[in-house]
Amino acid sequence: MSVRERIREQPLPGEAEAAARSWSVVEAALAEQTPARRARRPRRLALRLALVAAALCVGLVAALTPAGAEVGHWIGDRFADRPKSAAPAFAGLPRGGSVLAISGSGAFAVHPDGSWRRLGSFADAGWSPRGLNVVAAGGHRVVAVNPAGTHKWSVVRPGRVSHPAWSTGLGFFVAYLEGDVLRSVGGDGAGDRLLRRDAAPVTPAWRPHVDHVLVYARERGGLEAVDVASGATLWHAQEQAVLTHTRQLAWSRDGRRLVARSPREVTVLDADGRVLRTVAVPGRTRQLALHPSGRRAAVVVAGASGTRVLDVPLAATGSPRQLFQGDVDGLAWSRDGRRLLLAWRDADQWLLLGPNGRVRRALHGVSGELGAAGGFPRLAGWCCPG
Repeated sequence: MSVRERIREQPLPGEAEAAARSWSVVEAALAEQTPARRARRPRRLALRLALVAAALCVGLVAALTPAGAEVGHWIGDRFADRPKSAAPAFAGLPRGGSVLAISGSGAFAVHPDGSWRRLGSFADAGWSPRGLNVVAAGGHRVVAVNPAGTHKWSVVRPGRVSHPAWSTGLGFFVAYLEGDVLRSVGGDGAGDRLLRRDAAPVTPAWRPHVDHVLVYARERGGLEAVDVASGATLWHAQEQAVLTHTRQLAWSRDGRRLVARSPREVTVLDADGRVLRTVAVPGRTRQLALHPSGRRAAVVVAGASGTRVLDVPLAATGSPRQLFQGDVDGLAWSRDGRRLLLAWRDADQWLLLGPNGRVRRALHGVSGELGAAGGFPRLAGWCCPG
């Protein structure tokens, strides 16, 4: 032990008496911290003077001795302001819609007031047309629940089910896959039946404003439009160069354009399955969010420079431009098309971007909000898509 340390450990003259006086003054002050209603102003003044005197006395003791430091810490613990509880991360969502999120813990409905509800152990989920219900798939079950988690109906199949999609408009039908078989069931859970075999593992897309028209990707390549009510084939799209490996389908809100994402291209078709334009994308595509206008899409691509989000024009002219760079796992446009919500895995954040890619708001620590054990929550939809 050094000389300095030895000197510091030696009690100063009167140290014990000073500490004892400090304790008594502080305890007396605490006893009077909440005065009775009938206490008068002179008493309050005396209390304040006692607190000031105690603080000065203890400050001297704390500065000079280890025992005084202990008293100082004790006082700090009792007089320090309690930290205000932080607002939930999801309270940063804009009003007017809820978000579906999926993590290792299941599917969640996340609301703009910051609250959320676990819907069940599902790996896939999607909104009903007006957001009144959610259709989800997990294991051998297709389930309909409301955003509060109340069970509506379920269908149990012998094979594993995936890729559920609720029809637009009045929501008369739900489509889903059982292995490579495309099936449909009524919006009330009745009438489950087989539609087609040889379906690729891609969520089928319902044409807006026409409840019974469904487009799916075929395992052997190409797209097919089916009238779910009659079972008839409406058209085939068989562009070998661009539709052989379709990974995602999305209709424009007006139902006039269908967009198909392939590993290296984004293809635009009309409502009758004719290819209008194919846009080459610099990198391997991972996800797509079609703008409500149908004239552009936000596309997540991976390449040598990392993962990026590109703004891809779907009109006759224009080239893709970068909106964001980072490992994104899920993205969705707001209904008015003024905000793009994306899940940024690298930073454990959800970001709200403007149309030009500028970050308007960051929602921090989203994994912890839903339980860190489930991992990062990816975006599965922003109410209401139809």
